[in-house]
Amino acid sequence: MSNNSLKIVQTINQLEWLIQTDLGHRGIHRIPAENLCTFCQGNLFQAIQFLAVHQGCEVAIVTGFYIPDANPPAPENDGPGGALFLARGLNMLGYHTLLITDEYGKVPLEQGCELFEDELKNTTFFNFPVPKEEAEVVAKKFFEDHPNLKCLISIERVGPCHTLSSFLNQSEKPGKDEIEIFRIKGPGNLAGEYLNMRGIPVTNYTAPIHQIFNKENHPSKSIFSIGIGDGGNEIGMGSIPWRIISENILNHLGGKIACQVPTDATIVSGVSNWAGYSLVAGLCVFLNQVKKYDKIYSEQGETKLIEHYFQTKSAVDGKLGHPALSIDGIDWEIHLKILNLIWAIINI
Repeated sequence: MSNNSLKIVQTINQLEWLIQTDLGHRGIHRIPAENLCTFCQGNLFQAIQFLAVHQGCEVAIVTGFYIPDANPPAPENDGPGGALFLARGLNMLGYHTLLITDEYGKVPLEQGCELFEDELKNTTFFNFPVPKEEAEVVAKKFFEDHPNLKCLISIERVGPCHTLSSFLNQSEKPGKDEIEIFRIKGPGNLAGEYLNMRGIPVTNYTAPIHQIFNKENHPSKSIFSIGIGDGGNEIGMGSIPWRIISENILNHLGGKIACQVPTDATIVSGVSNWAGYSLVAGLCVFLNQVKKYDKIYSEQGETKLIEHYFQTKSAVDGKLGHPALSIDGIDWEIHLKILNLIWAIINI
């Protein structure tokens, strides 16, 4: 490995370590020896490498996590910011992007598309239907309608929790004792539902976009999927053995909410938006276009977005349950420090 290649790997690894800081105390690495982060270590590099090798391809970005019991009911503000940053960054680097959400998650994305209109010239918007029957038809035709699509990215998008069947079909085959533990700590009669961090179903407010991540719906093996999450219940977390999520997530509901949908690369982050920022930053490093990151990121631009969500009450802090200048209970000023550390890592 050349010195330049080694530096790229080291830089992306530093980004991965940074975003795995668990400031929200979710428990993503509660057990040091075996946790969500150790299981997915290196997946940020894997995702960046695929995008770099397929530079200029079409990329679909999925987000939107609706909170019906928030005041007011709205999507959470973790996810849309990261999705918009990904779209802007990928556009700047020559990719065409497709932003996907549903009726319940569309407003924050639409607002962001207006704010960053000049940076999203190569981005289109797709509103996925909520009714199950209609969604199944759309999912089956999705890749016919987008023949140039090579990559799917889900960022902070809830997916269905495990059923006994999905639990038994994970790559790490469970033993008899584990099956009994699953029956006790698993979702029980909520199997297959979409559950928030408190274990409350949000199925009625969530289009089954996870269906496009199902390999059976892919026209070929050339579609690469990336899942980004911070709590265990997001699309992509099905790549991690149920046991690990159950043992690590701190609310004692990890086994109940754990998502069954796997992805080719799963990026675990303290806050999902941070992974979106780092994916763009790492790709700039890999493509030797670090200066372009400065054209994408500014404190002013990202702050304007979160302030707009707060002022219009279009998105809420998912942990607090109301509009706030914070994300996942963490003050916005702290998120800016993470963003500036990402900038520092790729500019060393």
